[in-house]
Amino acid sequence: MQVLNCPMLQGLDFRLPSMMHYDNTVTLPRYKVSFAVNLYLSGNTVSSEAFMNNDHVSPAIKKMKVPYIDITKLPSKYHVGYEKPSMDSGNETMWNELKEKLLNPYFSPLVAERLDSLPHTYLFTAEHDVLRDEGFLYAHRLRASGVTIEHTNMDNGFHAILKFYDFSPLIDKEFQKLTKFVLNNL
Repeated sequence: MQVLNCPMLQGLDFRLPSMMHYDNTVTLPRYKVSFAVNLYLSGNTVSSEAFMNNDHVSPAIKKMKVPYIDITKLPSKYHVGYEKPSMDSGNETMWNELKEKLLNPYFSPLVAERLDSLPHTYLFTAEHDVLRDEGFLYAHRLRASGVTIEHTNMDNGFHAILKFYDFSPLIDKEFQKLTKFVLNNL
């Protein structure tokens, strides 16, 4: 089984609707996600701004709709007010240096070519989280690949909310769903 709690599932698009809408949330602002990815992939943070603007990806790849990052698969309510980022900008040199890492399925499972061999999955997303959309897209891809998945999106949740399970009955209820899944699938 795999259990995913507000996971980061790709490093190609830092301008998804949830990333733009919750850009400056206290729990996980968008710049921290791009900062961490840049640090992990490059060993420094010199290009963090390029990551924030998706300029680490070549224009040719962006025009291919970046493999498997198709926002049309998101619920329509997430499209409201969303402005599609430029497909014409990008840094070919950066892309060529990073593409093997960015497309590695262990780093970016959302863009893996195949997901059909993955185990039964529990995926928890939170409505007010910059990572929400990649969770929804991953759930869609898993289902399309025939993987059994339980996806829960907490409407009033934020990034890492499950760690507060002992503060609220609503959060505890979500945490209990997760633990029940683990118990039932051991």
